[in-house]
Amino acid sequence: MMKILLIISSNKLRNFYKKYLEIKEELKELNFNQEGVFDSVVAPIFFVVTNNFTTLNQAILYTGILLLLLFLYRLLRKQGLKFVFYGLLGTLVALLLARVQGSASGFFIPGIVRDISIAVIGFVSIIIKKPFTIYSSKAIRKWPQEWYLHELVRPAYTRVAIIWTLYLFVKGGLQIIFFNSPEILVTIKLLSSNQTTLILLVITYIIGQNKLQSLGGPSVDEFINDIPAPWKSQQKGF
Repeated sequence: MMKILLIISSNKLRNFYKKYLEIKEELKELNFNQEGVFDSVVAPIFFVVTNNFTTLNQAILYTGILLLLLFLYRLLRKQGLKFVFYGLLGTLVALLLARVQGSASGFFIPGIVRDISIAVIGFVSIIIKKPFTIYSSKAIRKWPQEWYLHELVRPAYTRVAIIWTLYLFVKGGLQIIFFNSPEILVTIKLLSSNQTTLILLVITYIIGQNKLQSLGGPSVDEFINDIPAPWKSQQKGF
């Protein structure tokens, strides 16, 4: 019995890892920038730690210098600077807000506003039965919007939208609750970093695919070619 359970667990882990690699490859095709993500994690940690040993203005100055050095490093290595530049700009705005707000916590305001805003949009999209996950998928895959809205397809995207909306509400809510503690805020940012998000993407990818197949709706090709039921459903991609 134990051997059977180990085999089942091993198969699930292999399936999870396979989906992880599949999504990671898709992100590479979308020019997902690892360097920009690295810089966006380093900056808040450096800023919060430095703020504990210096004044707020000094922490802002030192973090700004670090960002410029990282940018020059990417420039000298001739790396893609598009996302790095956006990350630099976003962090500079965060530093400005920290200065205006008068505490290190102000640095995290843009992230909190972003998370809560997306969560609200997600909630509204679920209520009106047009889950926002449909549009994020459509932007990448260019599949027909009518397919996403099919009664045997849409529930899968609704389920995934609910998961992401709850995640963002919890993340944003925790940041609001602990707003006066920069150390906790930077911990939340670390725990919800790139790799954590990628793991959640894999989980929701698997959940979405399983739901699609259990619904028994048409695959994209079956829908485009107007093939009658019974359908094979979408076997890859979400």
